[in-house]
Amino acid sequence: MFSKEKKLPPPRQEIPLLEEVEGQKVGFEFYKQTKLRRWYRIYLGTTVLAIVLALSVVIGSMGSGRFSGALIESLARGIASLDFMNLSGGSSSEKEDLPSGIFDVLEDLFKPEDTDRKDSPTTDSSEETEGGEDQKNILTMEQLYQFDYSAVPEGEIPIVPMDLSLTSYGASYIYNTTGLTPDTQALLQRDLARNPSVEYLAAGEAPTVLIVHTHGTEGYSENGAISYLDDGGELARSHDAEQTVVAVGKVLADRLSKQGISAVHCTVMHDREQYKDSYARAEATIKQYLKQYPSIRLVIDVHRDSVVKSTGELVRPVTLVNGEASAQVMCVVGSDWGGEANPNWEGNLALALQLREELNAANEKLCRPVYLRSSTYNQELAPYSLLLEMGASGNSLEEAQRSAVAVADALAKFVPRL
Repeated sequence: MFSKEKKLPPPRQEIPLLEEVEGQKVGFEFYKQTKLRRWYRIYLGTTVLAIVLALSVVIGSMGSGRFSGALIESLARGIASLDFMNLSGGSSSEKEDLPSGIFDVLEDLFKPEDTDRKDSPTTDSSEETEGGEDQKNILTMEQLYQFDYSAVPEGEIPIVPMDLSLTSYGASYIYNTTGLTPDTQALLQRDLARNPSVEYLAAGEAPTVLIVHTHGTEGYSENGAISYLDDGGELARSHDAEQTVVAVGKVLADRLSKQGISAVHCTVMHDREQYKDSYARAEATIKQYLKQYPSIRLVIDVHRDSVVKSTGELVRPVTLVNGEASAQVMCVVGSDWGGEANPNWEGNLALALQLREELNAANEKLCRPVYLRSSTYNQELAPYSLLLEMGASGNSLEEAQRSAVAVADALAKFVPRL
């Protein structure tokens, strides 16, 4: 699938390593030290699964098929949640935390390429062309998730392709870290049409979508990289807007415009000078745009995720769009659970759920489960707001930009109704 010679260059050093990010990094020494622990988890997981299967036989023999199926599913979910969810987020400050949710709950248990560490041959790079047309014709899902561990240079850490979409959980499934209990089935059916009692500026040339970047320095891996170097620097960040999520936001804005949706793209990197208080700076920017353009109905904050497994392996959440590798997308929705006022959170959650359903219907496994969190992420400011994680640091910029086109096409069906 990738050329063996390609690898991620040493991380950029422009931005100091901050406590929030440093707490999430896993060094190469730790990667080596956790080999025994990883095999122990595999052994433990296999043992527990054997027990669950045995219980299923016993319970099944008791004649309650529906009960036994529900019980086994509950047990499996419980086991998976014990120690196999390696969240890439988790700083002590939720306001400045990188919103992320790692939905590889079941992959560590059930994905044979990962748990058994089976080496699979990668697709010969000679089969692909720079234009991607040959790749479109030959790349399959099976080839997409193949990974050859033996091709990873010694001393480097793998970047492993994975499916984090969890589409089997259904369109109403969300990853909820709050105490709220939204009726996601009802929200999937909610009419998103604007409230007729609310005055708004007629469309015309006035923008209806604002795209911003609270963490505009978030970048990506080199196209085709299968590993990265951990030299103590901060992975995949840059001040070059053409190499970060700002370039993804541009594709999103341009595609929306082609679909007849007027969008304004703010290219300010609110974390360029300092990561701390970047949400506060973004808040001031959003308020300024909303004052200048009262027609704005939807604010999209474009980020990229960072998914690191407990082994230190960097995860590349990826799927196929029109036969090409594309970064998986995740909608992050803030709420008022943390104590901040956010009266719009249910409307935002309804939009996120319906957008995910639309994306996965058009492009299999493109959108990961919606992530509901307790912080607001400035989503209380506009009638509708979304935080979009466009891929992760293990993805390439090209993969994220392909997904931005698909997201814009899906959003074009919602924005006129908002």
